[in-house]
Amino acid sequence: MSLKSNIRQKIEYQCNNCGKQRILFIAPALQGDKVESHGYSEYADVHICSNDELKAIKLFVDTNYDVRSQVTVESQPRTETPVITEMSGFNIPVPKKTEFLEEVINPTKDFGGYNFFCLEIKDKLRQRKYILKTEKEGKIIDSISPLGFVEIKTKVSTDTDENFVREWVISLANTLESLVYLDEALLSYLGVYLDYMITSRPKEKELLELNLLLHSSKAIPHSTQEHIFIFEDHVNELFPELNIVSYRMYKKIMQACLGNEHKTLIDIYDQVKEKLVQVQAFPYFITVISTLVSFGFINLEKLEFYTVG
Repeated sequence: MSLKSNIRQKIEYQCNNCGKQRILFIAPALQGDKVESHGYSEYADVHICSNDELKAIKLFVDTNYDVRSQVTVESQPRTETPVITEMSGFNIPVPKKTEFLEEVINPTKDFGGYNFFCLEIKDKLRQRKYILKTEKEGKIIDSISPLGFVEIKTKVSTDTDENFVREWVISLANTLESLVYLDEALLSYLGVYLDYMITSRPKEKELLELNLLLHSSKAIPHSTQEHIFIFEDHVNELFPELNIVSYRMYKKIMQACLGNEHKTLIDIYDQVKEKLVQVQAFPYFITVISTLVSFGFINLEKLEFYTVG
């Protein structure tokens, strides 16, 4: 499927720093409730800007997919607030101060059971501080993304390897920094996911799962009948340990993505879990999706800005 499908809406703007034309294709359903309640959605575009430097542009997009305002966010050293520079504005109020709005995330019921007790994310792109915590005691580990837009403080059990935790948290910070749109509701799943993962060094497939989890409310998965035929013909050699229940689950997920143009990963999850009790746990569903994506049986369309012209 081409990103230039007729059913995609186009968000286009010219960066007032470097003059580049930047473009994003988005399914109409993905504009979300924020447009209805606030009159606009916020998107972050980190790109190579003026002087060949990476800069972050925060965009305010209205219901007609027009960029009503753009601001430049410049990262500052740890603990400092970001510099916000208004570049152009049309009736969208841009914050003149840089206080962070604090949002407490309600975790899933399993959060804090083993190794991971607190997650505090300071996101300079969105001027938000997200807090996910329990009252358990542990050691504090601070991390910051390479570009400096995301700082994360974690509290973990004292016997957890600090190097493993830091690798996981830096990977999380990098993913958050690259998100065009952050669905805050997905942060509730992070605690229980990382609780099981931080006891070992992150592997490539696990990092894909983390990425998929954070993109799942906006990413659109696609499959084709050819994908399904190939899966059926080669399932034994590709997945020799797959039992009949898992085989049906893999195939059911692929069928749900067949010819899909509108449904996000979250939508597919809601659709499949009604019929298959084995995918009731969302993190497990993401694990299955990452396997199908890594083998090419599902193609994933994620929000991403492109330079044009």
